Amino acid sequence: MKIKLIGGLLSLFLLIAVQSSFAQSSFSDDNYKFKIKLASDWSKTKSEETNKKDAISYSFDKKDGKNAIMVIAFKVDNIKNLEDLVYTLEKDATLNIPSKSGDYTDTDKGTYEIRKAMYKDNEFVENIYFYRTKYTDKQNYAYMLRFITSAASYNSKTEDEISKIANSFTVE
Repeated sequence: MKIKLIGGLLSLFLLIAVQSSFAQSSFSDDNYKFKIKLASDWSKTKSEETNKKDAISYSFDKKDGKNAIMVIAFKVDNIKNLEDLVYTLEKDATLNIPSKSGDYTDTDKGTYEIRKAMYKDNEFVENIYFYRTKYTDKQNYAYMLRFITSAASYNSKTEDEISKIANSFTVE
């Protein structure tokens, strides 16, 4: 009887441990109206907001040190032109974005649009998603969701994780 009880408790403990390793937590910013879900092996490492309170950036690192995420959110008075947003951020020297590899992919989600592309150099592979809201009756926002992965660590498992996280990014 004791052996069955100990075995049952051990099995329950292992099940809980496995489930918690796949646990997800939501990170949201009510002021900039977005939410993203990250696995438990990601942690927020930095955030900075402009003095005018019209833009904020967040950095997240994966515990293995091979991947990072940057989220930049902007409050904009009017509907932002998506091409202008992409051009401006791609050319921003402080962001140091590598050259684009391939074409853009566009998606319309009704109240917002997404443009994504892959960027590469010898050190990093970056998957960047650009978002813009298109509200006619309230505050508009623009976002950059940037996944930075060491080139040596980039593989199909990483692509799947990036896709899952990017699909969890929602504009509220």
